[in-house]
Amino acid sequence: MRRLFIAAGAALVLAAPAAAHLPVAGSGSAVGEGVPLKAYASITPTVQLFGDELTAKIAILADSKLVDPARLRVTTNFTPYQPAKQASVLRLQVGRFAQITWTWVLRCDTSPCVPRLPPSDKFHVFHFQPAHIEYLALDGKPKYGINASFPPVEVLSQVSPGVAAFLRQANRVNWRYDFTPVAAPTYRFSPSVVFWLAIGLGVLCVLAAVWFAHRWYLVVRPRAAAVDIDPGTTLERALAVLRYAHRHGDETLQRKAFERVAGELGVERADELTLIARELAWSPRTPEDEEVEEFAEQALGVQDGPT
Repeated sequence: MRRLFIAAGAALVLAAPAAAHLPVAGSGSAVGEGVPLKAYASITPTVQLFGDELTAKIAILADSKLVDPARLRVTTNFTPYQPAKQASVLRLQVGRFAQITWTWVLRCDTSPCVPRLPPSDKFHVFHFQPAHIEYLALDGKPKYGINASFPPVEVLSQVSPGVAAFLRQANRVNWRYDFTPVAAPTYRFSPSVVFWLAIGLGVLCVLAAVWFAHRWYLVVRPRAAAVDIDPGTTLERALAVLRYAHRHGDETLQRKAFERVAGELGVERADELTLIARELAWSPRTPEDEEVEEFAEQALGVQDGPT
């Protein structure tokens, strides 16, 4: 771990040191010069092509006996660059030595970063505002602070001098590469097969929906049971209702049918059968099948005979 701090310290020697506005510790400091902390600012690379990313770092070396690392606050302004993601913070500590490193990944691909200022239209130099490092008291108010300056950043154009000269003379783009046709797409399954399969599945779904709807309709609205009624005279229709009621065990309908047959027989002047029909209509017992069939045949015989 000590080797790591030695390597980090050697790298920070090359970074821009912070301006000193710090209290001096009378008993000495682990970071040297009697100060409780030191700050270093760095940017890599300091020469970049337009649109590339920058990495900015603020590294603070502190004596943990004099400084609580959790109470350090860093303020930066990288305009016109914007962070590509949230800053990362790395904390290391060995004995009294503590190192806190903030790292930002910056990007600028907007008009302010396009290289176009004198003395050449091929580069642009940015000078970022110094980072401000504050140490907060227990009540959250700044106790003291220092600044750390970043090195300047030179931005170069990605357009070569030859292309730039051609653009100035011809005022048009000189394409260096021809556009090649895009290769034909390949599919695991033929699009036509997938299309017709989708159509078939859609039709099957519609048919299934119709079938389920039909079944639901039969449950909610069952079909009226067909009554075997041969269209004919009123007596024949009344006898058909009688047979249907007897066959299905509907006693109430059967009694009503006997009354209806009795009324029709009265019209035909069949007095004996009329009495039998009314007797069966109000009989406490249910007539047997043979009785009903015999009665129906006699009633039809009366209708077929002379009136």
